[in-house]
Amino acid sequence: MLNLPARTLSATTTAHLSKDDVIVTYCWSPGCNGSTKAAARLSALGFRVKELIGGIEYWVKEGYATEGTAPQGQPVYAERLPR
Repeated sequence: MLNLPARTLSATTTAHLSKDDVIVTYCWSPGCNGSTKAAARLSALGFRVKELIGGIEYWVKEGYATEGTAPQGQPVYAERLPR
């Protein structure tokens, strides 16, 4: 998994990604449009893209697995990073 904010996507920042792979973009919840912006930018750059509708919030609510250091069952929170 990579954290590539939509605003940083360009031919340069995505040069290491394979255009043979399908890239899945996602946000925290349906109220976020960053994944939509990222999918549009990646598609314009020639990548195969799918957007995870509902975001990671609904992925977790449906019981799908996630990886990380938070204990299982703990809520997942997004942290806004400085620009």
